[in-house]
Amino acid sequence: MQTALNKNIIIEQYLQYQDLERGLSANSLAAYRRDILEFKKLFKLNDNFNITHRKVNEYIQYLTGLNRKPASIARKLSSLKNFYKYLSEKDLVKEKYFAFARAPKISRYHPDYLTVDEIQKIINSPDIKTDIGIRDSAMLELLYGAGMRISELINLKMSAVYDEIGFIKIVGKGNKERLVPYGSYARKAVERYLTGVRERKRSLTESDVLFLSSRNRRFSRTGVWKIIKKYALMAGISKDVTPHTLRHSFATHMIEGGADLRVVQELLGHSSITTTQIYTQVDKEYLLSIHREYHPRERKLRGGKG
Repeated sequence: MQTALNKNIIIEQYLQYQDLERGLSANSLAAYRRDILEFKKLFKLNDNFNITHRKVNEYIQYLTGLNRKPASIARKLSSLKNFYKYLSEKDLVKEKYFAFARAPKISRYHPDYLTVDEIQKIINSPDIKTDIGIRDSAMLELLYGAGMRISELINLKMSAVYDEIGFIKIVGKGNKERLVPYGSYARKAVERYLTGVRERKRSLTESDVLFLSSRNRRFSRTGVWKIIKKYALMAGISKDVTPHTLRHSFATHMIEGGADLRVVQELLGHSSITTTQIYTQVDKEYLLSIHREYHPRERKLRGGKG
C-alpha cells in the first residue's frame, strides 16, 4: 500500500525525471505538479494511484463542466497521461489509464499585434532622464527587438549580452540556448542601461541578472507585465498589450518585412515550424502579393520573365 507520504515522493520523483529527461522549465514542472495533485485530491487517491477508465471520463466531464478552455483541458490530460505512463513503466499501476483519453479540439487563435507606429509610441514612453526610465526603455527595446518571452527577459544575465557583436544568449524553454541579434536600437538602450544604471548596482548585489527591480532583485513576471501596461496606457494604446503582444508583433513585422519563416522560427526559439506558422498571423493580402511576385507562372501573366 502506498502511503500519502510515499505517493508525494513518487510525484516528486516523476517531476525530477521530467526535469532530467526533458529539461522542462520550472513553470512547466509547477503546472504538472498542480495538475497531478488536483486529480489526486479530486478522486481521493489515498491508498494508491490505481483508478478506472470511468474515472478518466468523469474527470474530463468535470473539467468541461468548469468551462475550462480546451487548451487548459488538453494540458491537464497531457500531464496525467505522461504521469500514468511513468507509473505504469514503474509497475506502480495496472495500466496506462489515460493512454486513450481524448482531449477537446483546440481552436487556434491569433492574439492582437501592434502596428510599428504603436510599438514606437510605447518604446518612446519611458523617461530616459531617470534610472527607471533608462531601465524600462532597455526592457521594452529587447522584448520587441529580440522577440523574447517574458521569462527569458527576467532571467537574462549581463554575461549573456555580447555587445561587441550585437547578439544576446537567450535561455528558452527546456533550457535550450539560442544566440540572437537584438538590433541597433535595443543595443543602444541596453548599453545606456548597463553603463548608466546597472554598473552602479554591482556593489549592491552579486546577481548577474541584467534587469533589477527598485529593490535590486530579479523581476517577477507580474512586475514586467505592469511596466508594459503602464507604458501602453501612457502611449494611448487601447488594445490589451502584454509581453506576448510585443513578441507576436516582432514575429509578424519580421514576416511582413520579408523574413523567411525558418529564420523567424530560429529567432523565436520554436522547436517546430508549425508553432511559428500558428504564432505569426500574416496578412493574406501580403501572402497573395508575394505569391504573385515570385511564382513564375504568375509573373508570366503580368508580362514578367518566366
